[in-house]
Amino acid sequence: MARTGVRLREEHLTIRQLIDLARLAEARGYESIWVPEGSGKEAFSQLTAYALSTERVRLGTGIATIYSRSPSLLAMTAGTLDLASGKRAILGLGIGHREGVEQGHGVAFGKPLRRMREYIATIRAILQGEKIPQATQVPVTRFRLEFRPERPTLPIYVAALGPQMCRLAGEIADGVLMNWATTAYVQEAIANVHKGAERAGRRPEDVEIACYIRAAVGADGKAVKRALARETVRYISLNFYRQMFDQSGFAEETEAVMDALPQGIDAAAERISDRMLASVAIWGCPEHCRRRLEEYRSLGVAHPVVAPVPVGANIYDSWAEVIQTFAG
Repeated sequence: MARTGVRLREEHLTIRQLIDLARLAEARGYESIWVPEGSGKEAFSQLTAYALSTERVRLGTGIATIYSRSPSLLAMTAGTLDLASGKRAILGLGIGHREGVEQGHGVAFGKPLRRMREYIATIRAILQGEKIPQATQVPVTRFRLEFRPERPTLPIYVAALGPQMCRLAGEIADGVLMNWATTAYVQEAIANVHKGAERAGRRPEDVEIACYIRAAVGADGKAVKRALARETVRYISLNFYRQMFDQSGFAEETEAVMDALPQGIDAAAERISDRMLASVAIWGCPEHCRRRLEEYRSLGVAHPVVAPVPVGANIYDSWAEVIQTFAG
């Protein structure tokens, strides 16, 4: 059976509704559930709720930022989730965005590559009960867990799109989690992951390639495209993603979006072309959606993660429809 994950976070749904969707995903054969984290519901709490309500599906942070928590706390939290879930946790780590880190958490956003390398080394040492290596960004000198982790080597994934972070993920991570990548950009990113793995003397195939893929389904094509366009605008407003979209050939659209954004998100969404939506997201009839997902697999995305975008007023049913569409 093809391996597929689902991104499961929606601020307008209750925890009970989210648990029901997690159970649906497991029943329909999904490999994994991933929970992102921004300023809404906290990721590890949600994943613990899913852990206690499911039996098989893997549970990953997608992602937890390395600026808002210490490596010691991340090791504790990931180890606890692994205990609660029966060895199903995946620790997905990322750097987030400068604005959110500095304005939202009061932490200086500096040296992200070095910080990521040091965080992963420290977290692994804590989980395995080993001597903590020297670090310059967050120098933890002594920390020992008071419980025995289920898996001292639980998998750690790195959120990456840029070439340097992709190469770093290839060097030190068990997997990489991409986001908003076009099929052309995916190929470039995977090549950089493989370069990093080879540089570290690892086999490239030992680093799992996962990727968030935005998806919306529904009978009302205009409503589907409008929902996806609004979601795309949210990310174009972030510098890193805007640069990535520009490099993917959509500089004209991103410039038009930024010019229209002061007039509101709907005005900006009108500047998103169908060509861009077709490249950065999956939408249309179920058969077309499934074919598009297979395109990502054919390019080397071993673990595509469907990221539902709700269409219409009934958010729960919209999410459930996406989960059913891509069921194993």
